[in-house]
Amino acid sequence: MKKWIALLLALTMLTGLTACSKPAEQTTEDSQTETSTETETDTTTDTETETAPEEEGLSGKLVFWTQWNETETQGQVFQEYADDFMALHEGVEIEIQFCGRDIDKTLKAALDGGEVIDIYDYPLAYGAELADKTLDLTEYLKKPYSSTDGKTLEEVISPALLATAKAQTQTQDQQLAVGYSPYLLSFMYNADIFEQAGVTAAPTTWEELDAVCAAIKEQGIAPITFDDAYSYWLAGMYLSREKGEDFIAELIADTTGEMWRDEAVVKMAKAFEDFANKGYFHENVGGNKWPAGQIDLGTGKAAMYYNATWLPNEIRDTTGPDFNWGAFTYPDTNPGAGTSSVDSEAGGSSMLAVSKSCAKPELAMEFIAFMYTPENDQKMVEMTASIPSGSTTPWPDELVNVQPVFNSVTSILKVAGGIDANADIKALLSENVIQLCAGKITADQFVENMVAATKQ
Repeated sequence: MKKWIALLLALTMLTGLTACSKPAEQTTEDSQTETSTETETDTTTDTETETAPEEEGLSGKLVFWTQWNETETQGQVFQEYADDFMALHEGVEIEIQFCGRDIDKTLKAALDGGEVIDIYDYPLAYGAELADKTLDLTEYLKKPYSSTDGKTLEEVISPALLATAKAQTQTQDQQLAVGYSPYLLSFMYNADIFEQAGVTAAPTTWEELDAVCAAIKEQGIAPITFDDAYSYWLAGMYLSREKGEDFIAELIADTTGEMWRDEAVVKMAKAFEDFANKGYFHENVGGNKWPAGQIDLGTGKAAMYYNATWLPNEIRDTTGPDFNWGAFTYPDTNPGAGTSSVDSEAGGSSMLAVSKSCAKPELAMEFIAFMYTPENDQKMVEMTASIPSGSTTPWPDELVNVQPVFNSVTSILKVAGGIDANADIKALLSENVIQLCAGKITADQFVENMVAATKQ
């Protein structure tokens, strides 16, 4: 975890990071006006003389918009947090709006329209876009709260999660949010199928992945599957491995279409065409709508799925408690080329933020601090099979075999190399990757499709 803290601190060097959440609901993933609102807060920075507020003094109502649905385990955890907090503080009322991933579409408009929202899951897709609507938490983090045992909140929350939030909100001069439930992207796989196929080591190169797929296919099992929502991740990370994120930034900004003829793109397309011709992709990838591919993984019809460490929780009802999870980072496609390798991978965290127009910012921070107690961190881990926010919280059973992979990563990359920064390219790439992996188009057709579609 110490290594993870160090590498996530490096996220503060990134701008434009776009991490990923679950696909739009299907679905999975507004502030009030900027007029000043009188508050009862004291934002003094003299933490040495401050003491935690008296619990009996807490009162008021908070409205919390979350990116989770009421039926999701994360949503259930937040409801338990709210219920427990209200039980401790009888003068407090917390209203949770379970927005799902549609929060990406609705939050900004609601904030612009002056809707009463005090706390919200800060959508990763927004970057710095909500900076003028979001409270800078810097001074609030320097204070103790009734649940922090005399410590300031910045002493309680991992520095990595504070740094990650700064990177993801693209605002190094302010602390617009605090991170929770960190995650790492990787090839998540069924370790029992790997054992059945005689695979004793996770692949680190594309050639080794080819060999692993061949061994699994001999067992009558589809080696790889994916869903529509995540198809572009496969291509984006291949290009990131092959030529780096700077190249991808230029690629998605190119209006001539000619950069899609680059040798890195051609190599990626031919690699996927080769896997399709060999039958390495599940036969349904051409029509998979999330979460169909995930279900195929969970039921043993496919062995691997490039996703994130939240996947075991998403299909817990399908796999049951005894599913043997494994993980490996995206294989190196160009060993020795100086681009990203297997010790780097995309990752990030979810984030909590407070509206600038929150009438009770101290109360909002009391509730946020309550969420980070060791007991509540453990509750989130156990109920959602997620990576802990705290360094001393035990990992969930589902991710025990993933923890060494998590700890081996020394640098964090953008999801899909940063392709999310151009929504139009993301959609075009997704469509054509699906067709390519389903064997409906060739590598050459893939390239020409992208050239034609991006030429202006």
